[in-house]
Amino acid sequence: MRSFKSRLSWRWSLLAVLVVGCAHSGAGTTEAPAAASESSAAKLRKEQKVRQLMALTGAEDTGRQMIDMMTGHFQQMSKIPPGFMEKFREMAAQESIVDLLVPVYMKNFSEEDLDAAIAFHGSPAGKRFLAAQPALLQEAKAVGEQWGVRLAEKTLQALAEEVREQEREAVSHEGQQL
Repeated sequence: MRSFKSRLSWRWSLLAVLVVGCAHSGAGTTEAPAAASESSAAKLRKEQKVRQLMALTGAEDTGRQMIDMMTGHFQQMSKIPPGFMEKFREMAAQESIVDLLVPVYMKNFSEEDLDAAIAFHGSPAGKRFLAAQPALLQEAKAVGEQWGVRLAEKTLQALAEEVREQEREAVSHEGQQL
């Protein structure tokens, strides 16, 4: 069984990617008149599909894990007022991240896209894809960290070489001015 931390990490990452991706994909666009005149029955049907997709991808669990992660960070802070953690959890229980994200999904995904995503995530391949995400993200994180360290080392070496080259040029110019 995968650790809670790895499950939290991939779900948090997935939710963050979805939120950021949705925010960016809708930036600068205007709602088409046809979309604005969607019937309430069509909106309800689309909302149900959004909620079905979010259930398949574990969005509610991700929201709960986000709360746990946030409270963990809060507990590490020294200037939290007494009773904050209890009140924060109480307030969080009254708001669902899914309810907040449903309009974002509805704005950025067509009903056809939702149908396709639901079909994929409900399929055996989609379920394997979701199940593989924690390990994939954990490995990708390790690869990314190694890449970052290697890139930082190369950058430091390049900067040191530039400094040496500038010093050689300065010495060379000083010798010519004598």
